[in-house]
Amino acid sequence: MPDYQAVSSGHEISKKIADLLEDIDHIQYNGNNRARRVRNVNDYIQGRNDMPLEPLLDWAAKADSGAYAGRVAAVRQMLQAFQRQKSLLGRPYQMPHSLKSTYKCCLPERSDRAKVIDQETFDRAAQSGFPYGFFRHSFFDGVDLYCIPDGEDCSCSTFQNCSFVASRVHGAMFLHSCLYGCEFHSCDIQDTTFLGTTFANTHFKDCTLRKDSFLAAHLKSCLTVDCIMEEIDFSHAALDGCTYGRIQAGDIRNLASAKITQGGATAEECAENRAAVFRAFGVRDQERPPAARKRPSAPER
Repeated sequence: MPDYQAVSSGHEISKKIADLLEDIDHIQYNGNNRARRVRNVNDYIQGRNDMPLEPLLDWAAKADSGAYAGRVAAVRQMLQAFQRQKSLLGRPYQMPHSLKSTYKCCLPERSDRAKVIDQETFDRAAQSGFPYGFFRHSFFDGVDLYCIPDGEDCSCSTFQNCSFVASRVHGAMFLHSCLYGCEFHSCDIQDTTFLGTTFANTHFKDCTLRKDSFLAAHLKSCLTVDCIMEEIDFSHAALDGCTYGRIQAGDIRNLASAKITQGGATAEECAENRAAVFRAFGVRDQERPPAARKRPSAPER
C-alpha cells in the first residue's frame, strides 16, 4: 500500500506551531491572540490564505542560537506528510480485496458479535488489501482510518474515538452505524450515505462533503466548521445541539424536515439554535417567516 499513512491534521499542526512561537517569544505570541493565530496558520495549510509561514519557521529555527531547530524540523516533517496524504484524495485506494481475514472475530464481552478492529489490525489490512466485509459490522476502537476503498460498506459498525485525516470516503454506506467521539479532518466525503447513523461528539473540520445523505441520522453535540457542503440531504435527521460555522454551502436539501433541538435548553434557546443552523447553510426557514416591517406611524392631524 504505497503512500497512505496516518498523519496529523492541519489543525493539530497549527497548534504545534503556535506552541513553538509562544515558547520562543511569549510576549509577542501569547494567549490573547492564540485562537486567531491557530486559525490563520490552519487556513494557510488548507490553502485559504497566503500567510508567509516559511519565513516564520525559518526565524523560529534560528531563534536562541538554533535551540528550536529540532522542533521546527519536526513541524516541517508533519506538514510534508500531511500534504502528501492530502494529495492522495484525488485517487481511490487501489489494493484489491483480500480473502484472508486479519481481525479478531469478536470479544466475549461484546454481545453484538462485531469484529474488533484496532490500529495494528487496520494497518496490516491496509497494507495487504482489506478483507471482504472488513468495514461492515465491526468495532473500530481508537483507529486512524487513513484510507477506505471507494464504495465500501461500513454498515452496522461502531467507530469510537477514531480519526479520519485527509481520508477519501467516496460512495461509502454507513447504514445504522455509530460514530462516537470521532474526528474528520481535511476529508473528501462524496456520494456517501449515513442512513440512520448516530453521531455523538463527532467533529468535521476542513472537509468537503458533496452529495451525501444524512437521511434519518441522529447527530448529538457535533461540530462542523470550515467545510464545503453541497447537495447534502438532511431528510428527517435529528440535529441536537449541533454547531455549524464558516460553511461554504450550496443546495442543502430537506433541512426543514430535520428536527433541530438543543437538549436542556429553553424554547427560546432552541429557536435561536435552529435559526443559527439555517443561517450557516444559507437556507430560509419556512417555519419562521421574516418579521413584518413596521408601518410608519401616520402624522398627527
